[in-house]
Amino acid sequence: MTQADRKQHGQKSAVIVERLVRLQLRAMGCERFDLGIKRDAGEMILREEQAALDIETTIKWLRHENAKGAHVYVRPAGLHALSLIDDLSAEALKRMKAEGFEPAVVVETSSDNFQAWLKHGQVLDAGSSTCAAKRLAERFGGDPASADWRHFGRLAGFTNPKRERRLFSGMRPFVRLRSATGRVYSKAAELFVSIGANPNSEAGRGEESREQPCRRRRQRAGIRPLEEFHADSTYAGDLHRADMAWARHAARRGCTMEEIKDELLEGRDLSKKGSRKRQLEYAERTARKAIDQISG
Repeated sequence: MTQADRKQHGQKSAVIVERLVRLQLRAMGCERFDLGIKRDAGEMILREEQAALDIETTIKWLRHENAKGAHVYVRPAGLHALSLIDDLSAEALKRMKAEGFEPAVVVETSSDNFQAWLKHGQVLDAGSSTCAAKRLAERFGGDPASADWRHFGRLAGFTNPKRERRLFSGMRPFVRLRSATGRVYSKAAELFVSIGANPNSEAGRGEESREQPCRRRRQRAGIRPLEEFHADSTYAGDLHRADMAWARHAARRGCTMEEIKDELLEGRDLSKKGSRKRQLEYAERTARKAIDQISG
């Protein structure tokens, strides 16, 4: 193969990878994604809150890292409406489709080994999201260790560098995009019932499943409800000040930034803040500032 042939082959490969990445991200349907690049030596590079277009512009760099042995992963940024089921067989995928749990995305990570992203049709809180992933993994024989709301899946178009996944030829298998419908699965309402979530509520969560870790901790550690701060005349109806006061109160009693952020997202209607991304940014900014203030 001449140098010109190699260059042409590389350009074609780049176009194919870009198309696969675009199809997968579009089917996942998130505003923002986190990229994880795990190098051969174990170093993990995180690129958080990436738009699909941001990821597409880094494909050349991702291919370079992948060629050196790095794993290329992706997950939704922040709270989301997806569950990843890892380590599935072809038979399990057939059963999922037959039983009304049709994946929005299916990625073949190595020969006859699959990951499936299921789309719930609404954003779930962290606890409900993890519960849903565990329930699905148990039902269809997925990897229980990968069943949580923040787990990474592989990005299609790159190779899988795991040594135990090598082909007979010794080459690394490509991660193949097997389907990308982007559809909500038929039995979403059934799953919500099984995990105690309410599919008819605005936030997609029933009272029982809405109980966040910080709310449970609040009961143990005497943390006052966020609603009390909202109703306190001290803040004269300024809910931003009330949120910050509660966040500092919760941080002093041991709530983590993630727990505070989740409680702020659940505690009142933040739609006036704009898009879901802006709401997440507000909650995270408030939680971070509260923790920084009590730490200082």
